Amino acid sequence: MARPPVRLALAALALAVLPACGGSGGDDEIVFASATPFEPTAGTWRTWLLASPSAVRPPAPPSSFSDTTLVERDELVARAAARGAPEMANIDDWNDEGTCAEWTDLVVDVVKNRKPPPPKVARALALLSTAMYDAMVAAFDAKYAYRRARPSEWPAGPTTYGPVADCPGYASDRAAMSAAAAAILTYLFPLDAAAIETKKQSAFDADLDSCACFPSDVEAGRQIGEAVGALAVARAQADHGDDAQPTYTESGVPGRWVRTPQNNGNPPQFPPVLPGWGIVRCWFLADGSDLRPGAPPAYGSAEWNQARDYVLAVNQTLSQAQKDTADFWADGGGTATPPGHWAEIAVDACVAHALNDCRTARVLAYVNTAQSDAFVACWECKYHYDIERPVTVIRRDVGGQAAWLPWISTPPFPSYPSGHSSTSGAASTVLAYLLPDMAQTFVDWAGDAKDSRLFGGIHFVFDNDAGLDLGRTIGTLANLVAASDGAD
Repeated sequence: MARPPVRLALAALALAVLPACGGSGGDDEIVFASATPFEPTAGTWRTWLLASPSAVRPPAPPSSFSDTTLVERDELVARAAARGAPEMANIDDWNDEGTCAEWTDLVVDVVKNRKPPPPKVARALALLSTAMYDAMVAAFDAKYAYRRARPSEWPAGPTTYGPVADCPGYASDRAAMSAAAAAILTYLFPLDAAAIETKKQSAFDADLDSCACFPSDVEAGRQIGEAVGALAVARAQADHGDDAQPTYTESGVPGRWVRTPQNNGNPPQFPPVLPGWGIVRCWFLADGSDLRPGAPPAYGSAEWNQARDYVLAVNQTLSQAQKDTADFWADGGGTATPPGHWAEIAVDACVAHALNDCRTARVLAYVNTAQSDAFVACWECKYHYDIERPVTVIRRDVGGQAAWLPWISTPPFPSYPSGHSSTSGAASTVLAYLLPDMAQTFVDWAGDAKDSRLFGGIHFVFDNDAGLDLGRTIGTLANLVAASDGAD
């Protein structure tokens, strides 16, 4: 779905002309200066993967009237003259959607095609978002360290196409973010390497064909992005997300998970999904057991039986609105999955607020790391308690219901707590903090996502409540970090 253009917001502060630094000073240099520079402090924000924003700062750009710069200027003049409909369409795509949205859309498309389980999607989104964010911060560190002006500022410079942010061109933040995104996504989805490479090149081409950046600006961005991407890959290689999964054995004990029937008549799925995911490295938690909820009601207790009967009663009287809610938030295989759904919500909210890519990258980094931790904590709890699903207990223990099936198919892993509720609690809490004018909307949507699992007949109320509380706690931890990251 096309989104409205992302308008580049200018910082509302005056910035005195900084002293020349690196190799870009001197009387004959063309140096960026502005009373209203674009995101002048973005190069100082807290990073996730980098030790500091300057850790991958590239060497100084070529001097203003060096042979290298003049050749690059003339190359851009030729590009501007040759710019046609395909080039302008590509530039428009990147400017209208924004870099973060373009890469989020790509990974969601890959997820729909490859169908990885939701915890792996949450991990992928977190790695992608932190890589793009850090690459952006590092690019802005270089921008204001070297203050190289845009190509159009040169005598006989090229004409630009599309909006150009009022900030230095070196290094290109779009190139940096795209190179970082491509590096980590190629590692995570090697079968899609060709499409990922094509996407990266189209980002580079947008910078060059628009004449917003010199080729050396794009090259510096590429170097930054690849360095940050390598750090993201190194984290992924060591976070246990690629570990072989442990063997799971059904206990056969009533109240414990067993494989569940599918609404489409297919055989029950086994083994359950990712029984070892609870040891994956977190972003805010020391480990997956840090916030483990207390035990659910005991099997056969009055509270357990009441929760069981409530699932059945609700599903026997579902309204069309309740069915629609269950379907909207189902997010099964072949969809964006729950973390992808919330990532899309986050992107759309950022566009609605006309956030620039610096701010959008920040929102997505916090939303997606919180979601990743929520899935690790949720999965650790699921396999710790190993609770059976409503369909199992209703068919076995409720008279006349031996063939009962819920509205949607039951996922193949233990019930307590709800993964949808956990990730929705985390994402909505972060979004409510970062975009407070929509806070109640995000809270309401998380409540809908939670209730959808009851309406779908696949979770007990105590699953949903525990999951939402768990996710909200993780979201609050993320917000505490955001409050001191330097962006505000």
